Amino acid sequence: MTLKLFPIFSIFAICSLCSGQSFRLNPIISPEVHPDKRVTFRLRAPNAESVELSGQFQNVNRQMQQREDGIWTVTLGPIKPDLYPYHFEVDGIAMNDPNNQHLFPNEGFKASLLDVPSDEGSIYAQKDVPHGKVSYHFYDSEIVQENRSFIVYTPPGYERSDESYPVFYLVSGTTDTEETFFKVGKANFILDNLIAVGKAKPMIIVMPYGNMRVGTPRPHTPEAALMYDRFAEVLMQEIVPYVESNYRTINERSSRAIAGFSRGGGQSLFTGFKYIDDFAHIGSYSAYLTPEVFETYFGPLLSDPQKTSQRLETLWLGVGESDFLYKPAVDFMDYLEAKGIERETLITEGGHTWMNARHYLYETAQRFFQ
Repeated sequence: MTLKLFPIFSIFAICSLCSGQSFRLNPIISPEVHPDKRVTFRLRAPNAESVELSGQFQNVNRQMQQREDGIWTVTLGPIKPDLYPYHFEVDGIAMNDPNNQHLFPNEGFKASLLDVPSDEGSIYAQKDVPHGKVSYHFYDSEIVQENRSFIVYTPPGYERSDESYPVFYLVSGTTDTEETFFKVGKANFILDNLIAVGKAKPMIIVMPYGNMRVGTPRPHTPEAALMYDRFAEVLMQEIVPYVESNYRTINERSSRAIAGFSRGGGQSLFTGFKYIDDFAHIGSYSAYLTPEVFETYFGPLLSDPQKTSQRLETLWLGVGESDFLYKPAVDFMDYLEAKGIERETLITEGGHTWMNARHYLYETAQRFFQ
């Protein structure tokens, strides 16, 4: 009998430029957040010719400097407290930080995450308050024809009570996974903190996977509406019945909300308007519907805008002023106003980022179910 030996992949085989990164007795600390909010990044890449740092805390990449021991380093800041994606570009090739276990859940490239803590405590900080529970669920989707998953947050005390709760369906964006609003959006800690001080009602949050396996049509195209409609069917025919059969939920429209970021915002707007008899609360984070889509699919809602406004207890729209979707998002806000449909809007600094998405979640969670 011949015994075959298979090679074990190591960082040497994966990236010779970064040889020895994980095999030294003295681990490299990266990122290192200093008390003054400056941050030092380090990467061992003795064979690299150039290493740059790319991150959403800066406008342009920063060149890192190589030390005699082969470690590339740069110190920036002070950096405004928040949670940021970042990565290295080693001779033009993007890679995450091998010394940082915190990764951005994404269908493709998984960036690293930098958390610069606030001295006052951020909206997403893990504070000394009662905490809810996060659970993973899997189901076979007949519509998408694959096994899919979603995440459920239950508020503090759910397991010890017999109370029923409102449900907030929270949808991530293009290339995000169902984990993104959990691991990057920090939805569980944001709600824990708001509930603890009475600023949000205890609620269940359901975080579904938004990829409908029909490509990524641009939000201004008719194909985007078809994708949104497919998501609406998956949610209403498969996910909502599952949730309401397995959790203690208040099954009334005033106790259902839906909101999302980017593609998830478009899916949420479409689903909320299509199923306005099932949702009384709708939120959009950096997203929009075109007038053509709205009038094609939801024209009857425009015939009596006062009634539509009364049915929607919350219609909240937010976008950053440097977001690449800023203009169409603001145009949608203006379109609804011109049609007489009441909505609440928020324009913030910043772009199409998860820093903004977290802030919008923080704002809407305080408005839903009140």
